[in-house]
Parts: sequence; structure tokens; C-alpha cells
Amino acid sequence: MKSKDFLAELIGDTARARLLRIFIFNDAESFTLVLAAKRAGITPRIASRALRELEHIAAITRGKELPMPVLQNGKLVKKNSTKKTEPVWTVNTDFEHFRALSTFVHEVSPARYDTITTALKHIGRLGVVVLSGNFMGDPTRPADLLLAADGLSKQRLETALKGLEQSFGREIRYAAFTTPEFRYRLTVQDRLIRDTLDFPHLVLLDKTRLL
Repeated sequence: MKSKDFLAELIGDTARARLLRIFIFNDAESFTLVLAAKRAGITPRIASRALRELEHIAAITRGKELPMPVLQNGKLVKKNSTKKTEPVWTVNTDFEHFRALSTFVHEVSPARYDTITTALKHIGRLGVVVLSGNFMGDPTRPADLLLAADGLSKQRLETALKGLEQSFGREIRYAAFTTPEFRYRLTVQDRLIRDTLDFPHLVLLDKTRLL
């Protein structure tokens, strides 16, 4: 059965739910319409409507407009007499319900972790899936997702990650290995592996029985 997005069901709009996650999970960043739409996996037209609605309730705020890059024949024009700008939005940390909303999005209605293994099941023969980094609230770790798989399809992996990024509202940094390579790196105390496993992490799958 397909996992449902509780936040989207609660507020009655998938686009607003996806954008809200993006702004809450990336509260120090500003987003243009195009970037917000791309992160959320929706069209700019739908994103524009959802942004207006979130701005109307003061959940997000429009920030200083940034200059748009001007291209001619595919090349960046450094000097241009007509400066075009585009608005950016950021989460409104002064919103009276910001703290409660942030807690709700982070703890009560996060996208479920079981959707990760489901999304990755077609990329190859999965052996290991480990969550770290931002999933554990520690962006200093080198990767958010560590996986080992045989017969790995990079194209399917990239497609799966794009879908997961839309659900979780953030970019996912990952490291992927074949099962023999993962076993070897674990044996020689590879730094990336150790910087993941020696700190808070969550093993979602371990068919190798190495963890």
C-alpha cells in the first residue's frame, strides 16, 4: 500500500505540504520560485500559487529580490543596463506558530523512513541502507544516506533520490558502493564509513549482516 503524506492530507494540499517541509528543513536558506518548484517537484505555476497561500498566512516571507542572470545565446551577460530581479522567500521564524509548526513537521509528520527502502528497491540488489547526517540532525556528517548494492543503476538511483528529496524537503547527500567494496571499506576502517557508523545513525537494511 502506498504511504500517505499525513501533512498533505492534514492541510489539504500536496504542493503546500512539500514547500512547507522545504522551508522548515532549510530555515537558513532563501528560495526563488524556480528553485522552490524544482525542490518540491511541482510546476512553477503550482508553486507560485502555493507560495502566495503560505505567504498569506505568514508562514513564509518574501525577502530581498535578487538579480537574475541574463543569458544571450546561452552565455552569461555580465553587464546589462536593464537589471532583472526575482523575489525570494524564506521561512518566517517570527511567525507566532513557527516553533509549534517546526516541531510538528520534524517530529509528528515527517515523511516515513520506510519510504526510503521502498524507493530504492529498484536501483539494484540492495544489501545495506544506513541513514546519517541530516536524517539524524547532524549535517556535519559526510553523507545523509549510505548504501551498498550490487547491479546498481545510477540512473535509477538518481531518479529515486529526486523523489525522496521532494518528500523530505531537502537535498540528500549519499555514498553508494558495491557490496564487496562496502565490506572492504568496513574492514580497513574507511574514514567515510567510520564517520558515519561511529556517530548517530539508523540502519534501515543490512542483508550483509556486517552492521
